[in-house]
Amino acid sequence: MSTRLIYAVNFLMAASIGLVFVFLADLQELHGLETWELGVVASMGFLAALVAQLLLAPLADRGHIGVLAGIGVAAGVLGTLGFVFASQTWTLALTRGLVGVGLGLYGVAGRKAIIGLDTAGAGAKLGTLLSTGVAGFLTGPPIGALLGRISFETPFWAIGATLAIFGVPAIIAISKADVATAPVDYSDLADLIRRPRIQAAVLSQVALFGWIGVFDATVDRYLTDLGATTDATAVALLVIGLPLLVLPTRAGALAERVGGAKVLLPSFLVIVPAIVLFGTLGSVVLVSAAGVVETIGESFAFLAVEIILLEVTGAARAAVGHALLEAAGLVGATLTAAVGPFVYGIGGPTTLFIGFAVFTALLMASAWMRLRTAYVREAAAV
Repeated sequence: MSTRLIYAVNFLMAASIGLVFVFLADLQELHGLETWELGVVASMGFLAALVAQLLLAPLADRGHIGVLAGIGVAAGVLGTLGFVFASQTWTLALTRGLVGVGLGLYGVAGRKAIIGLDTAGAGAKLGTLLSTGVAGFLTGPPIGALLGRISFETPFWAIGATLAIFGVPAIIAISKADVATAPVDYSDLADLIRRPRIQAAVLSQVALFGWIGVFDATVDRYLTDLGATTDATAVALLVIGLPLLVLPTRAGALAERVGGAKVLLPSFLVIVPAIVLFGTLGSVVLVSAAGVVETIGESFAFLAVEIILLEVTGAARAAVGHALLEAAGLVGATLTAAVGPFVYGIGGPTTLFIGFAVFTALLMASAWMRLRTAYVREAAAV
């Protein structure tokens, strides 16, 4: 199995998502979209990924990862190329949804493949998978800004074609991977959600993905309002995401070594103040600096959540467990991506981002209480 190929296609999948970010304001002006319509388009990718993962993730734990990878790659290609032709709210939402399905299902299959037969070393592997995804997300906007000078359609043709070329051998590599399997079904979701550790992981994931939803739907407009050009927005997104390129592999190894819970709380103690600063500082440079601090915390928080999950599911139920985690996060992202532009339009960035920071702090407090409950139960069982 070529893990590098799996990582490469994960990069391209994420690039197809990031590509759209730098064009959100352009899409709004080009097609005359209302702010709420922009929110619908932005949120549809999360909603589609949620439904696809919940319905199909059990197939991965039963060993059918090649099928899921094939569906994911096909949806990613069609969704990326769809932006060339879409011109109405519903067609833009459909293409965004296909991209979300592609990234979600390919992520399920790729993650299962790289974990393999057991969870030893999974922290670093999942950290690298996250880094390649972020690299794609960050590379997408500069690609869009550069190739967009030729025409609006050019970057979508370029990413879509490249994804098709590399996607086929990646599907083959994933289908040949040796993975731990289990006869899971939807009842496993109910079993997992009753576990306090999983509940803590779910609450944390909602907070992390909720921020992604807000960021996805409003950052282009926010930076534009601060005076950033399309090129400056692309550079700002690149700078903000840099910690997620270099830290997750180490963060995953650390969380696996000391335990996910011991990494989770310090991470959020960095994230919450950074979100407040992101919404209150008045320049592109300072906002970007606050964003960098936030992504440093994210780098550790995401991997802490992954390890907390694997401590319960093991390798055999990793896919269905991650689908539950992703579904919870995507619900949060869908809601915040839809509501974010509305709140931004009414109250501005300060109201939106400080409000979300408070929401995040409340979720983290709840997650920490569930972890304490887990410790008490585990101690009593010894």
